[in-house]
Amino acid sequence: MIDSPANEKIKDAVHIKNNHARFRNEAFFIEGTRVFTTALDAGVAIRRVFCTYEFISKETNAPLTERLKNIGASLNELSPKAMERLSDTQTPQGIAGIGSRPDFRLEDIAHSQIAVCDGIKDPGNLGGIARTAEVFGTSTMVILPNTTNPYAPKAIRASSGAIFNLAVVYAEVTELAAYLKKSGTRLIVTVPGVGRDIRDIDMASPFAAVFGEEASGVSPELIKMADITASIPMKGLTGSLNAAAAAAVFLYESFRQRR
Repeated sequence: MIDSPANEKIKDAVHIKNNHARFRNEAFFIEGTRVFTTALDAGVAIRRVFCTYEFISKETNAPLTERLKNIGASLNELSPKAMERLSDTQTPQGIAGIGSRPDFRLEDIAHSQIAVCDGIKDPGNLGGIARTAEVFGTSTMVILPNTTNPYAPKAIRASSGAIFNLAVVYAEVTELAAYLKKSGTRLIVTVPGVGRDIRDIDMASPFAAVFGEEASGVSPELIKMADITASIPMKGLTGSLNAAAAAAVFLYESFRQRR
């Protein structure tokens, strides 16, 4: 059993967790039963697993621990104290680890619906967009340079692991523009109030939809590139939705039209 938070394996995992923007998809921290199960279902490579004796001894956790053993994952048993040091939550579930995924390129993705994140700083919002995209059948998420890391621990938790079912592509604006032109994919930029009503736009055909941070919105460069600017009709005094809520409404409308 690993008891000391100074153990090299724990220090390495904490380093990856705290420096997630540096490692991105090459190494990321995962935690909790649901996220682990989703990661395994999606084929995420599990590099290291940490769990407490209490977790291993619970009968309800046996299917997950057996799956991990079957893929050759080594279960490093931690003391509750060491797990608290490692955990990214206030109430650790007793299992955490390090995973990795391959790189995805624009050339590899399906010619369909794409969610583009521009300047989304809050990992909770980014994870919410990933979860919404996966639920409504949008298989690709493009991350522009000024956006937070979708593999940050909070983003992964907010997505409930849905991020692992998406092709996540890191791209520059110029790369995205070239891909869209070559593939004939429309660029739809979401803007507050002044764009076309989303209900009047064909969203059953392939598109790349850009979502920006609530405060700053989508960058002027992308707005100038847009084939269509789109807005969600609203009523009320608040006048705006956060990025995750706006993406949910937009991507549901696309899902509804495709049905």
